Amino acid sequence: MPKKKKVLQRYYSYPKQPEPLNFPIEPIAHRFSMFAIVLCLVLVFGNLIAHFVFNPETAAKRELERIAKDYYENYYYDIFTENTPEDELAIALQSYADYGFPPVYLRQLLLFDDGRHEASRQYFTGQYFCNTNHTSVIYMPYAPYGKTDYNIKYSYDCWWEK
Repeated sequence: MPKKKKVLQRYYSYPKQPEPLNFPIEPIAHRFSMFAIVLCLVLVFGNLIAHFVFNPETAAKRELERIAKDYYENYYYDIFTENTPEDELAIALQSYADYGFPPVYLRQLLLFDDGRHEASRQYFTGQYFCNTNHTSVIYMPYAPYGKTDYNIKYSYDCWWEK
């Protein structure tokens, strides 16, 4: 006679219906989870904002843009146009429109006008280092060849210090 297979039954030690709690936990858990989600979002966005605002590379590039703009508008353009008559100014600047003026190096930008931007050197030394003899800008004027009618091409020779 074949043996009968034993059927295992599961016996649970807890009742089928959970007992109600004396106080409702769901509103507290909901508030805590919402607080945790909001806190995580604030931390993530705070980190992204801090990365873009306090990033040494971004700060150095922003400072180079500021100095380069000041150099062209308040120094270079005035010197270039000083001895050029008004009617010949467009012709003189038009010859530089395609390829731009010769490169102006970061070293020159920091030292022009009696070292007015010498304090900006801190942005280019330290964690993010820029070689002042190779980092350069090229100014490319365009019509109508006014003081603010130009584009700038940047050439960076920068790296992260270890």
